[in-house]
Amino acid sequence: MTEDRRGTFRRNAFTFGSLLLACGEVACLVWDATETGAQIEVETDQPVPDRFPVRLTEGSDPRPAAVAWRRSRRIGIAFEG
Repeated sequence: MTEDRRGTFRRNAFTFGSLLLACGEVACLVWDATETGAQIEVETDQPVPDRFPVRLTEGSDPRPAAVAWRRSRRIGIAFEG
């Protein structure tokens, strides 16, 4: 079993969100989220910068985020601010 290194409870979200990048909005799947971060998966091979605003659900306010880890199209993010 993999060690859980998260400091807070992570709820399954499985919602559609979006990254707000210079090239426009890029859709993503939000696998799960906490108050401090989330695990997302981008649908395309679009390069994702180290920092970007993200909407976790359609119509939600964007939150500033930083990449914590990357595994192919899955990305762990930490919310900033």
